[in-house]
Amino acid sequence: MTSRSFRIFATKDDLLSIFLDFQHNTKIHYFKCGRMYNLIETSDITKDTLFGINIKGNHTNNQWLICHNDTIPLKRKNNMCLDKFIFFLDQELNESSVVINIGGVYEDNALFPTEISTIWYEDAESQELYTMLKKSCKKYTTCTQNGYLIGKNAFSCKMQYRFCTINIDSPPMYDLKFK
Repeated sequence: MTSRSFRIFATKDDLLSIFLDFQHNTKIHYFKCGRMYNLIETSDITKDTLFGINIKGNHTNNQWLICHNDTIPLKRKNNMCLDKFIFFLDQELNESSVVINIGGVYEDNALFPTEISTIWYEDAESQELYTMLKKSCKKYTTCTQNGYLIGKNAFSCKMQYRFCTINIDSPPMYDLKFK
């Protein structure tokens, strides 16, 4: 199992540009990750009501599994869960996928990174999705700072937002600083 990941600080406008470009170039579906009763699916992530908004104030926000159009993800049961209708959706059983954890703006004063990752990089389809999404991100990136890609609009707002890497309650010394 080989994993790859990268992070990008991006505003909602940056994320719109990135994901519209990605969706235009690749036929995919997004599936909401986590514990649930029903599979939540969309072909256009930009239509999600929380797209580009960080509601939790930390780096784990809104996670989606990306698969090619013809793929239905496998669901995982947890034996500890007594409700037989609850399942979990994540990347563990879905080798041909990429996971995105969409960051964005938190309460108009902080920006959290979006993380794109896969634990199945050796899978050809997973690698293709990861590479295509990274290319879309790089199209709308101004620079790289401390390993984070910085979206064009995010960079122009660098004085407006805290660039939080962990949590809104973390000391500012952990924020991304620009040289």
